[in-house]
Amino acid sequence: MMIFLSLLLFLMPVKIEHGGFNILKDGKKIGTDEFTISMHGMNYAIDGKTTIGDFTISSQMELDDKLVPISYEASNAQGKMRVKIASPVSELETVVSGETSTADFRFPEKGVILDNNLFHHYLILIYRAQTGQTSFPVFVPQDRSIGSATVRRAGQHGYDLEVGNVKMEATTDVDGRLMKLTVPAANVVVERM
Repeated sequence: MMIFLSLLLFLMPVKIEHGGFNILKDGKKIGTDEFTISMHGMNYAIDGKTTIGDFTISSQMELDDKLVPISYEASNAQGKMRVKIASPVSELETVVSGETSTADFRFPEKGVILDNNLFHHYLILIYRAQTGQTSFPVFVPQDRSIGSATVRRAGQHGYDLEVGNVKMEATTDVDGRLMKLTVPAANVVVERM
């Protein structure tokens, strides 16, 4: 039984870990992004927290074994957002100043969630690209918008990403973990602590 569990952990597409990134703008550190990836039954659970200046946002995401989101929650001092993903209709709930509102929407099939403020979400995008996917429908929670992302290999441990009209470069280690994300047009670099 122990050998089976060890083999299963070895074959998983995502590395179970606790880590973090430093966020640099124009070469100066402006914040951090810390995260934990763990197993929740047969699903993945990703908890994260980004702090940039006085702004802090926390999130929790649950993914199935194919790295497709099941649920997502983000909160900051101003409020909270929850996404319950289902087919054909998903639900978005927001709580701002104690007032709750809900809206139904169609989460894109096999989509990814890329929160504008949480760089560890790009870990999942890279892990999914390593399974052979190159194009992804993307849900951006802050904008409540659906767009697209394209990921192309650029060398042995590199990737070129296009998310909407934003171009990025990603570098991984030999285990496929995201080590560095660069947004050249914004002069932003996100790198492992």
